[in-house]
Amino acid sequence: MAPDSERKRLQLLAHSAALRTALRRALNHSNYALTPDAVAPSDVKRAFDEARPDCLVLDTELPGLRGLGLLQQISRADPRLPIVIVAPQAEMAKMRAEAVEKGAIGVVGKPPSDEPFALRPVAQAVIDLLDSQFGFAARRRAGSDAASIVAAPRPTVARMPPGTPPASPARPPRSGSATGAAVPPPRAARIHRPPPQVLVVASSTGGPQALITLFSDISPAAVTVPVLIVQHMPAAFTPILAEHITRATAWTALEAKADEALVSGEIRIAPGGHHMIVCNSGGTKRLKLTDTEPVNFCRPSADVLFVSAAEVFGRGVLGVILTGMGNDGCQGAKVISAAGGAIFAQDKETSVVWGMPGAAVGAGVADRVFPLPQIANAVQAAMKGIF
Repeated sequence: MAPDSERKRLQLLAHSAALRTALRRALNHSNYALTPDAVAPSDVKRAFDEARPDCLVLDTELPGLRGLGLLQQISRADPRLPIVIVAPQAEMAKMRAEAVEKGAIGVVGKPPSDEPFALRPVAQAVIDLLDSQFGFAARRRAGSDAASIVAAPRPTVARMPPGTPPASPARPPRSGSATGAAVPPPRAARIHRPPPQVLVVASSTGGPQALITLFSDISPAAVTVPVLIVQHMPAAFTPILAEHITRATAWTALEAKADEALVSGEIRIAPGGHHMIVCNSGGTKRLKLTDTEPVNFCRPSADVLFVSAAEVFGRGVLGVILTGMGNDGCQGAKVISAAGGAIFAQDKETSVVWGMPGAAVGAGVADRVFPLPQIANAVQAAMKGIF
């Protein structure tokens, strides 16, 4: 359990007394401190104004407001607030995709029984989800046996603020950055170089919406190389993400399959729970899926993909690191850079969390830093050899 000074303030919106009791008991020995109760939709504004929570647990069976309407309202008001949905087990299948799309970091199913004993695993599953989101899980142990959990990084819109400056060469983070560490001077932009042979993309928190924004602005005709994505996301959601990208953009996006050959002009997304690597097999470049240990507490890991791409394609790799918590992708970016490839990073202003791209910039391996809306043009220019 975290020291009191590091405990997160958790707002609980639940009508069921048994659920509230189970969560309270579990939270007593967790990294979270409950804020004052708000058990009805009418209490939400007061509760939030007074408590300023760090996270929210929302029961979908609140009186007079069944479903995900309240989730959408809260998420729009504070898109950075981690929200866990607790919903009837029987409704999870039809609810989970919509919940994540509307801003939840995960959905936990609750049984029909209102017995406190039956709700104890629900409370633990909620804590496990939040621990993972805040990085507490990494401090204690990896893994959870909460089979009823589905979760994903938040699909939050990262909008370009008015007056955002044009793309510029990589620059160090501002004072007060996420790391606060000394930052090496920016690397000089390399103007002309051979076009990439593969595009690899890493993203996490805020990544799903960032990916849709990015690939909505990139024509598949302009990027005639394989596109490989690692989005930190559980297995239940990676096929859904692929479907969303396919529906929302002109791209064909699929969850990667083991041993499939790379396909130019199409997107493959690493399945949740597996690392995705590139390899040469019989003269053909293929994808392999592995179940080796998580890297940076992630599986799939961007570092794993990036390193394998650099080993196979050398200087023919263009890596893009989008919004995300943590530093996954930074070590792989170093390898890509050392092999002669290029790295583009999303800027701090348009990132939901500037952890992953900030780590690459801080390490001095980002060739260019762009606001999210400008990355598409940069990628298309790079495909012509202009960086």
